[in-house]
Amino acid sequence: MKVPALNLHVFADAQAAAFAAAQAVAEAARQAVRSRGSFHVALSGGSTPKLMYAALKALDLPWAQTHIYFSDERTVGPDDEQSNYHSAKVGLLDLVPVPGAQIHRMEGERDPAQAAIDYAALLPEQLDLVLLGMGDDGHTASLFPGTAGLSGAGRVIANEVPQHRTWRLTFTFSEINAARERLLLVTGAGKAPVLAQLANGTGDYPVARVQSPVWYVDEAAAALG
Repeated sequence: MKVPALNLHVFADAQAAAFAAAQAVAEAARQAVRSRGSFHVALSGGSTPKLMYAALKALDLPWAQTHIYFSDERTVGPDDEQSNYHSAKVGLLDLVPVPGAQIHRMEGERDPAQAAIDYAALLPEQLDLVLLGMGDDGHTASLFPGTAGLSGAGRVIANEVPQHRTWRLTFTFSEINAARERLLLVTGAGKAPVLAQLANGTGDYPVARVQSPVWYVDEAAAALG
């Protein structure tokens, strides 16, 4: 799959990349509130966002006007350490003054198909920003290589992921690409082979289907590009 040249921002290490990404989120929030009165952002899962959460809680965001969503979730309860919501809660949401009624988690403990339908129904007309990561296999959100979700319709789906013997709740590519902005935070040497192929316009990886993202990466991830 041929992809356009990447809008790539490279930083010395993961912490620097995460801090810069957090600053971009803060600026997007302030602009959204100035322009539309509220900020609707979808957080991502995985381990990489934890550094960004640490930076975000120290920045000046309009938390009272911020609405939090999630781009994907594991089929676990909200108190499970594998839950993307739980990670965001303990790393960020419990530490900033965002109103609880404005935090919208995916209910991973429920039937995935019904939970996906219900989550799609509560999303705003358009998200301001979707935060994403990338796995070593080139997946983003819970859109893994070879899974049916790659061609999923609608806004939110239940995606079977055989390689992990589980189901996931996830935004579709149409939902991701409908947002006003997309930000990819990618760190670590394990991401370098995929990122190098994407930078060269090659590699049929799921993440290549994200339209016009801004990439925040560390030198380890960009080492082969």
